[in-house]
Amino acid sequence: MTAAPMWQTWLFVWAAIVAIVATLVFEPDLTTQALVLAPFVAVFGLPHGALDLPISEALWPLRGWRAKALFSCLYLGISGLVVLLWIAFPGPSLAAFLIYSAVHFSGDWIDDAVALRWSGGAAAIGAPAVFHHDDVARIFGYLAPERTATLTATGLAMVGGAALLAFSAMLLVQPAMRTRAATEQAAIWIAAALLTPLLYFIVYFCALHSVRHTVGTVAVLKNAKKAVLTAAALAAITALAAVASIMFLNDGNAGSSVQSISQTIFIGLAALTVPHMALVDQFQRRKNRLSAAL
Repeated sequence: MTAAPMWQTWLFVWAAIVAIVATLVFEPDLTTQALVLAPFVAVFGLPHGALDLPISEALWPLRGWRAKALFSCLYLGISGLVVLLWIAFPGPSLAAFLIYSAVHFSGDWIDDAVALRWSGGAAAIGAPAVFHHDDVARIFGYLAPERTATLTATGLAMVGGAALLAFSAMLLVQPAMRTRAATEQAAIWIAAALLTPLLYFIVYFCALHSVRHTVGTVAVLKNAKKAVLTAAALAAITALAAVASIMFLNDGNAGSSVQSISQTIFIGLAALTVPHMALVDQFQRRKNRLSAAL
C-alpha cells in the first residue's frame, strides 16, 4: 500500500483553520452556510464520485456506448431506488445513510490500523452531533420527521462521544497509534467543535475525503486524462441537475432555501453513495490484488 501524500493532511488542516477564522469573522447564518455548501460540494465534492464511470471501465470491459449506457442505467436505477426509499421511509433511510457513510468514510484511512479506520469513520459522521446537537437535529429535520430527526441526532451524538473516548484512550494507551491518521482525526474533532455542522462537512468532505479519493483513484487509472475529463463532464451534469432540484423545491423564502439545498445535497449524496460504495469496494480489492502480486 502507498500512503496518502503528506500534502493532503496539510490541505485539510489549513482548510479547517481558514474556515474557523472565517466563521469567527463573518459569523454566517444557516442560510449563508447552505449557500456556501452547494457550490463547494458541486465543485470539489462531486468530481470524486464522477470518477465512478472510469472506475467501472477499469473493472469491466465496458466497450461501446451500449455497455456504458447499461452501466449508467443500472447506477442511476440504484440511486433512484434509494431516493424512493427515502421518500417512503425517511427516518430509517437517514439512519442507514449515516451508518453506510461512516463505513465509507473510514476508507480515508484504508492503509492504517483497523482501529484508526473505524475511529475515523465514526468521527467523520458523529463529531458534529457531539458539539452541536441542536444544529444537527435541525438539519436532520429537513430530511426526516422532527421527532425522528431529534432522536437520530441524539443517537449520533452518543456514538460520536463513544468514538471520541475510544480514540483518546487509544492514543494514551498505544503510542504506536499516534500516526498521521490520528493527527487528521484530531483535526476532525477540533473542526467539528469550532465549526457549524454544515461548514464542518464542507471542510471534511471537500478538503480531505474528496481530494484523497480523487488523487488515489486517478493515480492508478490507465488513462488518467480521459478519466478526469469524463469525471468533470459528469460532475457538471450532476451539478446542473442539483440546481434544477433546488429551484424546484425552493419557494423563495430563506427557510425553504436551506431545506431545499439540504434535501438535494444530502439525499442526493445518500442516493449516489450506495452504488459509489459498491464500485469503490470492488476497485479497492482490485488494487489490493495488484499490490500483492507486485
